[in-house]
Amino acid sequence: MKVALALWLALMPLPGLAHIHIHPETAGAGETVDLVLIVGHGCAGAPTTALRVAIPEGLTAEPLAQPGWHVTSAKGEIGWQGGPLPDHEKAQFVLRATISADAPGTIPLPVVQVCGDQQLRWIEPDAAADHPAPALQVLPKK
Repeated sequence: MKVALALWLALMPLPGLAHIHIHPETAGAGETVDLVLIVGHGCAGAPTTALRVAIPEGLTAEPLAQPGWHVTSAKGEIGWQGGPLPDHEKAQFVLRATISADAPGTIPLPVVQVCGDQQLRWIEPDAAADHPAPALQVLPKK
């Protein structure tokens, strides 16, 4: 029984490892900050080949170069294509972002992670959801 429980626990995804994280998690209204999106895995064993981020209201952003990746920027979306990033390796994708003075208290950044012909859509607004969007907490302007 103990072996079965240990095997089951080992195979269960850990919530902290199954998401795309943002760093820093907080920034002040009116500030310019480098937001780091941390990708910690691929899609069901497949390597990550692209990442697209929707830029919501309250934020303007530009992508920073990532070695081995081609950067794209269009109105409302930033992306990186290339790599590939192997399934069990981490990488950081950086946005230089300016937070508007009247930004809402939370700014979700919906992300689509592409792994060849597979996609993980990290777009859900609820942090407890299966595929939550990384979110920036905005502190009031000082």
